Amino acid sequence: MNQEHLRELIAEGEKSDVEFKKCSTELSASFFETICAFLNRDGGHLIIGVTDDKNIVGVNESSIENIIHNLHSQLNNIQVFNPTIYLSVLQFNIEDKKILYINVPESPQVHRYKNKVFDRTGTADNDISFNFQLIDNLHLKKRKDSSENEVLPYITLNDLDESTFRKMRQHIAIYNPAHPWLEQSNEEMLKTAGFWRKDPLTNREGFVLAAVLLFGKEQTILSCCSYYRTDAIYRNLDYERYLKPHSNEPDIRYDDRDLICENLILAYSRLMNFVQRNLPDKFSLDEQNLNRIDLRNIIFREIVANLLVHREFTNSYPAKFLIFSDRVITENWSKQVQDRELTLDNWDAHTKNPLITKVFREMKWVEELGSGRKNIKKYAHQYFNGSEILIDNGDKFIFSITYKKYTLQDTPQVTPQHTPQHTKQVENLLKILGGEMSREELMSALLLNDREYFRKFYLKAALELGLIEMTIPTKPNSKYQKYRKVKRHKL
Repeated sequence: MNQEHLRELIAEGEKSDVEFKKCSTELSASFFETICAFLNRDGGHLIIGVTDDKNIVGVNESSIENIIHNLHSQLNNIQVFNPTIYLSVLQFNIEDKKILYINVPESPQVHRYKNKVFDRTGTADNDISFNFQLIDNLHLKKRKDSSENEVLPYITLNDLDESTFRKMRQHIAIYNPAHPWLEQSNEEMLKTAGFWRKDPLTNREGFVLAAVLLFGKEQTILSCCSYYRTDAIYRNLDYERYLKPHSNEPDIRYDDRDLICENLILAYSRLMNFVQRNLPDKFSLDEQNLNRIDLRNIIFREIVANLLVHREFTNSYPAKFLIFSDRVITENWSKQVQDRELTLDNWDAHTKNPLITKVFREMKWVEELGSGRKNIKKYAHQYFNGSEILIDNGDKFIFSITYKKYTLQDTPQVTPQHTPQHTKQVENLLKILGGEMSREELMSALLLNDREYFRKFYLKAALELGLIEMTIPTKPNSKYQKYRKVKRHKL
């Protein structure tokens, strides 16, 4: 979410997925009823400091801390909100007034606020607590839409990967050092975030499949989803030539391949490094012509995240990420949610796996619903020459970008410049994880494998800005001397 998008939401007014709340000094009961209704229906945008008629009144600045504290306290109190949930709060200045924004995802569970069930109809939050047919329909909708909710009573914390939890917290800490998940144990985090639930049909309790897919060890994932894998393939030839090769040329299977069976958090990192290996850097200036934008990163973080998150994991069809010299294609198996032909213009937001999406959102790998397609539409033509985007919404969800084949002049050498968002991440990591880390430790915490990419856009800029400095190497004559440890300057 950015200020421009927020202004657009306010200008459009309230609707089924947008709600305004005045709440200048404290949160009202109706505020939590709306959250409950959004969670139970299709999710939505909750904007605090705006009246029903789109008048921006703002939030009392001295009350913001108490409002956020009260929000988290209520949502994490099982006596008030059941199941509990964590939601992030963003602050914006519009017309010199403080506005709070909350993105509420669609939940895979049915939530109650003060033992009442609310559902969203139009712009109204309806209490359906005594309409058991409507409640049953909600449970059926949740169960039908997502396989991530499957309860696995036999899974324990020992089946999950401790290092993945650590990587998740390290990444979240880069952007939000006060995030509550940083202080919670693995079990507490999973339970408060909704990864532990009771199956309404069998009455059995346990971790859900989403917890295994996000944090599971490889053998644990394969025991639950034997078909789970993501296949990334790069072929240095155009797509039509791959489909119809010349009769006299040898069969070209692939130039680079990564078959991924690890959990989704590690899979995201490996896919982004696959992109960095096989597609060129390309940069542009932002709308103010002040800061550079890494076009490759901003486009493909959306494409990769959508490939991993919006997927039917119980189907045997593997997720595919295919790169050709003139086309990028992603394929996964997903239940069809719309009958009409999809384009970037009419591609409505739909969260296939809300629990998985929530973790990716907290790690800033995906934004709120709908923003990903906007980024792709906005920047794809700048990165790809003559690009055309196609979406096939059949049993297989296929997304492709066709473009002019790259030449040397399309991939200019880029001189590294200061990138404040990258150096801030390095500085935050050093604050949280200790005053001294090796380059390999920093790369691991940032989930990066590409050393050259890390050197150009993280390490060099941070050194030049004086945010970090190299220490004396322990082995001066070692061939690894340039990998000396770095430490944070005094602030």
